[in-house]
Amino acid sequence: MLHTQCPICSGGTLARRFIVDGYTIVKCAACSFVFVQEKLSDSDLAQIYGPQDPDSVYDDPANIDNLNFYYLLLKDRIEKRVPAGRILDVGCSEGQFLETMTGWDRYGTELARKSYLVACEKFGSDRVIPATISDTKFADQFFDVIALQDVFDHMPDPLAALRDCLRLLRPGGLLVIKVHNIACLYARLTGPRFYAIIPPYHLSYFSPQTLRLALEKTGFEFSAHEFLPHLLFLQTVFLRLASNRKEGVYHGLYRALSGTRVGRIRIRKNLHDIVTVFARAPMMPAGCDAGRSTRGPL
Repeated sequence: MLHTQCPICSGGTLARRFIVDGYTIVKCAACSFVFVQEKLSDSDLAQIYGPQDPDSVYDDPANIDNLNFYYLLLKDRIEKRVPAGRILDVGCSEGQFLETMTGWDRYGTELARKSYLVACEKFGSDRVIPATISDTKFADQFFDVIALQDVFDHMPDPLAALRDCLRLLRPGGLLVIKVHNIACLYARLTGPRFYAIIPPYHLSYFSPQTLRLALEKTGFEFSAHEFLPHLLFLQTVFLRLASNRKEGVYHGLYRALSGTRVGRIRIRKNLHDIVTVFARAPMMPAGCDAGRSTRGPL
């Protein structure tokens, strides 16, 4: 099964851009959204996200300071916009971002069993749910902030995911999305070799413009986008360039550097290849109760 219309604007003119690992990457002529044309079923995705190898970035204790470099910048941006309240991190991994959100009432979702169990140890099984955003049982308007970090581009139906977020956010609540930016110069220069083009894991390839379109189509009010810097080990640069492939020059360099003093050299990166977007849930119409729900998870 193939998409015959754009999942964002429903445009019917799709131009083929690349074939990568047997998947067709197309671009909508109407809105410029780039995505995988093949439709993947739940069973397809279950096989893809079956037993996974340990993530050498997120599962590496030595890497936590690098991850926290971005997380603390994001915490600052969030707290300048919203007073501390309830926050949901969708696809929270082992809870690394939530650990930086001190002073907040913290919740997460995580499908990977190993990461879910670690996050549960930190925050409790009533706070970390092994479910997709659409399958959670949190009350409507329960959260002040929802974060989708490195997860939105994995979702087969991005507009449906945004509608679920809108339902779970209080009026005026904040949505944060972090994804790779397909419109950056680096992506344009490298084409199908752009390190983030890894179907079927990444199904959508957003730009700030297509993110804004998707948010506004689902009822959000676009606030801003930023290109925040990241900190990473030199060895991680080559791991990302290998694009999930365990052969070739880049992965060979990663293996050679992994765990060495040179491999642990820290690199500050900001190629505008990653964009962070902030959007607001609309306020309730006049006369409606705009207070957030005081109910807990159902």
